[in-house]
Amino acid sequence: MSPDSTPVEAIIALGGNLGDVRASFIGARAMLAAEPDILLLASSKLYQTPPMGPQDQPDYLNAAIVVKTSLSPLALLHELQAIELHFGRKRDGQRWGERTLDLDLLAYDDMQMQSAELTLPHPGMRERLFVLQPLRDIRPDWIHPMTGECVDDMVQAIIQAGDNLINEGEVW
Repeated sequence: MSPDSTPVEAIIALGGNLGDVRASFIGARAMLAAEPDILLLASSKLYQTPPMGPQDQPDYLNAAIVVKTSLSPLALLHELQAIELHFGRKRDGQRWGERTLDLDLLAYDDMQMQSAELTLPHPGMRERLFVLQPLRDIRPDWIHPMTGECVDDMVQAIIQAGDNLINEGEVW
């Protein structure tokens, strides 16, 4: 890690439904861990979930990881996008379409930020069980910096609204 900046924790969601997604997740995690300014702290279980958006596509695999990094939020985002490209991610404009690998920066410490390139915390995470359940595996006490809710409360709110917990995850 770079000695000139204070490392912070960042939370990253992983998703994909094309190709060997498990291998892409393992490779992406290894690429992040190999970066000198990134230290892998924890990985959630791997969950299979139905697609959000168009239903005529394969189920997704979803997971979350926590890293410690001295990279800025935008530098980390650019690193994540480079890894997505490495694993064949195509940004063709189709929202919620099939993809080999999706790496979303969910949170960067307790930073709140909104720019054309990045919004922190991730704006859709509170409504997505496929994001929150893996996050609960690794940071059940994480507090959303804008709402003050912990992950477990957000999960319970989604369940009370009618969703079911995702099937048991597996170690990857």
